[in-house]
Amino acid sequence: MDSKGRIIIPCQLRDYLRLKEGTPLIIANNESRELRIIPLLDTTVYVETVFLDSVGALSKLIDAVSRRKGEILMSSSKVMERGKVAEWSAIIDASSCNVAKLEEELKKLSIVKRVKMSRNPDISNSK
Repeated sequence: MDSKGRIIIPCQLRDYLRLKEGTPLIIANNESRELRIIPLLDTTVYVETVFLDSVGALSKLIDAVSRRKGEILMSSSKVMERGKVAEWSAIIDASSCNVAKLEEELKKLSIVKRVKMSRNPDISNSK
C-alpha cells in the first residue's frame, strides 16, 4: 500500500481476475480482518426491489435468487413504511443464473411491487 492508501494489484492477478482499468470492485472484510476483492464483471446484475414489508418477505426474495443460482455479493434493505413497504437492493453474480427467469420469478412473488434489474451497476450511487 502506498502513502495515499492505494493498493497495487500485480499483473498476474489482474489478468486472472480479468480486471481492466476502470473495472469497479467491491472490497469486503470479514471477522478475521481479511479483505476480499470482488470485481464487478459483465456477469454482475444490480437488483432493486420494492416489496410489502411483512414477516419473511425478504427471505422470499433471497430464496428466489438462490433457486436461480444467483450469488449475492452485496445487499441492503430498508423499511420505507413499517408494515407496508420495504426496499431491497442487491449486487448479484449472475454467471450461473438466467437473469430473465430470475426477474420473472421475482415479479411473480405476491409481495413484490416493483423490480428493476440492470447490468454493470454503478455502486457509487447504490443505497
